[in-house]
Amino acid sequence: MTVTLIVLLVITLLAILILPFSRALMKDRAELHENPLDKKFSILISRINHLMMNGYGEVVKFKDDPRMLNLFDDNHANMIVHFYYSTGSLTITLKYKYFQVELVKKMQFDNMRQAETFRQQDVANHFVEEARIAIQQHQAKVGRERGLKDASGDFIFSELPSDGSNDNPVDLARGMYDALSREQKLALVNLGRFMYTADGSTDSEFKNHPMLSDLLLNFQVNYKEAEEEFARTGEKGVIAQVKKAHDDGTGVIIMVMPLLPFTGDQFGPNEMRIEKFYELFGKAGYEQSIIDSEIEKMMALSQMFGIK
Repeated sequence: MTVTLIVLLVITLLAILILPFSRALMKDRAELHENPLDKKFSILISRINHLMMNGYGEVVKFKDDPRMLNLFDDNHANMIVHFYYSTGSLTITLKYKYFQVELVKKMQFDNMRQAETFRQQDVANHFVEEARIAIQQHQAKVGRERGLKDASGDFIFSELPSDGSNDNPVDLARGMYDALSREQKLALVNLGRFMYTADGSTDSEFKNHPMLSDLLLNFQVNYKEAEEEFARTGEKGVIAQVKKAHDDGTGVIIMVMPLLPFTGDQFGPNEMRIEKFYELFGKAGYEQSIIDSEIEKMMALSQMFGIK
């Protein structure tokens, strides 16, 4: 008798806990069938897209679960914003990689069934503000060996060269460029911008390229400095600095390899950018045949060591 009462009590408690949750899930399905997630929260998603991805983000749906979707942009390939809607609550998760170290920032917003325009805007603004703080803290933590970002978004570096430690891949990457002067590093950054914008892409799109942060950190320079240097010397001054490196005997690998990621787009090699790439390096004295030969050697070495 006692056992029976206990079983009945357990069943009753489970029913009290589970039935409301089940009803809420059924309500979710019915709600999202009439009003899909991307439509229901269109204002919220659009706001996050505008603030975090310059409006270029695309919604990626999950065929097997209408309660979930991702917001992704090829120009911000190191970042995904994930949305999950259940029982009237919306969970937004930022997944952000910085030097291959992932940050996961999750926020839950309740009572979102009837979220009107202002509520959606407030939620989006709140999430973006918290996400930006989390990203800055993550960059500072991961980038201590490479440099720290200040409030303006620039990197702050010491003037000391890398110690070239074989145990530290950061120093190995930096050490490749120690022979370049600061002006030559800034010139390469500007060269990358010239190439990237050759197809009509904007400076803003170049600044948001996920590989630009790596380039700046490895060079230990700020993008603002590159802009100022270009404003001071123009394209001729940029080419002159790269030509000086050529005349000093700086090889193709050091000069060309850092800029190869900026010759393509989300569809693969970009012909206009590649043409500009050869044109600019040609003006600086680096012949196309020599560049192609060095790239082929690097590709062969990569295949030999199983690097894809």
